Amino acid sequence: LPLAAQNAPKPKSPKESDALQKVLQAQQAQNWDGEIQAINYVLENFADTEYKTLLLSMAVDAAQAKGDYAQTIAFGEQTLQADPNNITARVTLAEDIAQHTRENDLDKEQSLKKVDDYANKSLELLKNASTPPPGMNPANWPDVQKLLTSQAHDALGQAAGLRKNYPNELTEFKAATDADPTNSVAFARLAKAYNDNKQYDDAIATADKVQGMANAPASVKTFAQQQKDLAAKSKSTATPK
Repeated sequence: LPLAAQNAPKPKSPKESDALQKVLQAQQAQNWDGEIQAINYVLENFADTEYKTLLLSMAVDAAQAKGDYAQTIAFGEQTLQADPNNITARVTLAEDIAQHTRENDLDKEQSLKKVDDYANKSLELLKNASTPPPGMNPANWPDVQKLLTSQAHDALGQAAGLRKNYPNELTEFKAATDADPTNSVAFARLAKAYNDNKQYDDAIATADKVQGMANAPASVKTFAQQQKDLAAKSKSTATPK
């Protein structure tokens, strides 16, 4: 048996196997609440399951898919308790906390410190991660690695922007787009960073780039267009030096 197959988790009983089937059925039906319920059932009834980390990671994805921020964070933190070096969970936590932090939050700095910690630790782990996480096809790992690196820098860029540290914001979003040139979200935020740094021509060029990206969701293109309009307006009202 190849090593991976030997180390692959296995259900310890037919009952556990049935419970795991219910998780997969819910996931395939995109019934996120049902999937989370089925995952919780396995974790509560089969305390020694070998699938704990995998199930918690799936719960993070399901919570994210249904847009439940509190649940995403809770499952993300549980995943890290079970597997402190879980890069995907760390990146998800960094990105989600950054996206849900607002300028006037009383606990803004506390949240941003978490973003920094999760994202920086992810980048450190990614540098040394030569093998994919268990259960991932090794052929897919280089692309996933690029995306995770990009998302970690993206989270740091959002944190810098919320702190009004605009030079740092620009540096991080550039790093995000360099790490994964297909990350349309990072490019749209890079356009915003150029605006924040009063580099309006760069903001316009970057926004145009997002419009040309086939994989960019409509909401991302809309955001990029807003940044382009803002840059054009700011440029026309900027006093010439």
